[in-house]
Amino acid sequence: MPRKRPAAPPAPWIPRHAFSFAVLIVLTLLTYINSLHGKFVFDDLQVVQQSPEIMNVKTFRDALNAGWFGVGQRHLLFVTYALNYYWSGLDSFSYHVLNLVLHIVNVLLVYGIVLAVLKQDPRLRFLALAGAAVFAVHALLSGAVSYIAGRSSVLCGTFYFTAVYVFLKGLDSERRLRRLALFGLTAVCGLLAWEAKQEAIALPLFLAAVVFLRAEKKNWRWIAVLSAIPLVAVLLLLDQIKHLYGMVGSNAVLVSAGFDKVLAPTTYFQTYVTAVIKYYFPRFLIPIGLTIDPQIEPVDHWYSPEFLMAISIFAGLAWAALRTARKEPLLALGIAAIVVSPLLAYVAIPLADVVLEHRAYIPGLGIALIFAWILQWVSRNRPSLRLAVTAGVVLTFAFMTVSRNPVFANNIALWEDAVTKTPAKPRPHFNLGQAYQDAQRIPDAIREYQQALALKPDIHAAYSNLAAIYLDQRQLDKSEEMLLKVTSLSPTFTEGFINLAVLYIRRQEPDKALAAINRALELNPGSFAAHYNKGEVLTLRGDFKAALESYKESVHIRPDLDAFKLTLGSAYARAGDPISAEKVFNDLVNGPLAAEAYRNLGLLYSNAGQPDQALQQFQQAVRLRNIFPEVHHDMGLVYLRKQMFDQAIEQFRVVLEQQPDHGPAILNIAAAYQMKGDSQTAREALQGFIERYGNSNSPYVAQARQRLLALR
Repeated sequence: MPRKRPAAPPAPWIPRHAFSFAVLIVLTLLTYINSLHGKFVFDDLQVVQQSPEIMNVKTFRDALNAGWFGVGQRHLLFVTYALNYYWSGLDSFSYHVLNLVLHIVNVLLVYGIVLAVLKQDPRLRFLALAGAAVFAVHALLSGAVSYIAGRSSVLCGTFYFTAVYVFLKGLDSERRLRRLALFGLTAVCGLLAWEAKQEAIALPLFLAAVVFLRAEKKNWRWIAVLSAIPLVAVLLLLDQIKHLYGMVGSNAVLVSAGFDKVLAPTTYFQTYVTAVIKYYFPRFLIPIGLTIDPQIEPVDHWYSPEFLMAISIFAGLAWAALRTARKEPLLALGIAAIVVSPLLAYVAIPLADVVLEHRAYIPGLGIALIFAWILQWVSRNRPSLRLAVTAGVVLTFAFMTVSRNPVFANNIALWEDAVTKTPAKPRPHFNLGQAYQDAQRIPDAIREYQQALALKPDIHAAYSNLAAIYLDQRQLDKSEEMLLKVTSLSPTFTEGFINLAVLYIRRQEPDKALAAINRALELNPGSFAAHYNKGEVLTLRGDFKAALESYKESVHIRPDLDAFKLTLGSAYARAGDPISAEKVFNDLVNGPLAAEAYRNLGLLYSNAGQPDQALQQFQQAVRLRNIFPEVHHDMGLVYLRKQMFDQAIEQFRVVLEQQPDHGPAILNIAAAYQMKGDSQTAREALQGFIERYGNSNSPYVAQARQRLLALR
């Protein structure tokens, strides 16, 4: 009887491309959907609000021009921010949506890259799906996707990955014209990646590594040309790079605020190389302990064991890539994608932040390739575990990312997390203090500023912010002492001079305030707060036309601030231009300050001798805001001038119900009763106010006493 042959192992499941795309898109959406309603945090607002060109975008063409011609070096990146502002202003939702869309595109590109490395073998499609899924949900990359300012890496990644994919297709093409076209497209994508973020300078080196590792017969000419591209780029852009080097090397903003200087080049190199191994690499494998502001200790000596170990690991990885290039291309190219990546670009220029997690986004391609290789090994040796391993890793990483996303919801959540992760670093405490101060959690803010100063006693920005708190609490002497110390120790710290000017404005000392605010504008001519407060100083001096120009500039820089526009309208009125004032106020009647805008329109009409129109505007204001004593007082004055005493008295009574210590209302209600011929009620009103508030510092108490004596 013939023996039965053993059953053949089942054929591996081959997912269709459409199925893989659907899985990857849904997986990415589910992982990041809880990031879409996060607010602007940390540097997010700065990349938009510090650009007047972007803040004044009104048309699609404005957005393109503002992004490409108006801001810095990352032209393509700022085009996307300008488009976001055109679409939704400062509503953060659209910014997060675009980040997520770009990430989804990158996930699909990573899927294509893994397939291209595998020579499009349909039997290995599951490996590409698994590798791209890991890239989609890896928690280390969430710092680029959930953090709006992390878009620089995500957008750069879009063109970087496209260039890699197209280049791999070109290498595999047998038709010469098609190959040349694909290589030309690679160059275009590389340039676009550069316009998104200059870390793309590492792309040609990675492509050279691809040629070196994939080809059995080395094409040294191609390798040399690709390797030379970064050097040529540096030579062509030498002036820009020198400027960039000087700017980041001085770290002027953080140094003036009292934070650390950039490390010396040699120390930075040793520290950075060590940090790549100690910080990034472990988190590529297990993304735990993530934070927006890692604490990295400087490595001062080349013979430091940590630095020597890091160099040894890099050498070992290079050896492993060379050794496995022919038999295990996924592993070899995965190692290259991490080592010969934008992480390499940050070796050259010392930066204040040695490590930032969103810089690991593009090297995440290497993690996708290496995981695909691990799964390939599992498929060869334990095929039954392939699906379980994939599901376990992907679901674990997805859970970690979903848990990490809420950290980017607002500044308080972000910096509370950072303080928990790096409690001995002063900057997280300082930034958490600022977040608390913005949220009016003043005791918490003071605690964090004091903690930051305990860790680093010369943080001038912390003293300045504490002084601003004391200023709001009317502790003027304490605030002045602190601000004079800050501006003396750090004469380049803009915010210190702005706060000092505000203090002198409160003290009615315009000359001192003007000197302080002019110094702030010398340091930072683009400071909207400095221009606004210069307008306040000039108004205090009675120079209304000069004040108007300062208010105009503050609104030009920050056109999103309706409060500034409201002040601008009042400045037009004081400068004798009621038509422009009326236009500004009318533009605000559909916004969050509509009630205030209607009140100011009423004041315009009242001053122009149009009482009926004034009353209409005042009535609109009180419909929008139930408790608005100032408007009721304005209405009372209009009725008083019209000799409608009962209506005036009714409005002044409303004022006193809403604000019992409103001195002008007491004086005016007494005047209304007197003009009506009811001196007894006028005296009773004044006497009641004096009895209730006689021990206060109100200047109206003395006026009430004088009025009472006159009535007697």
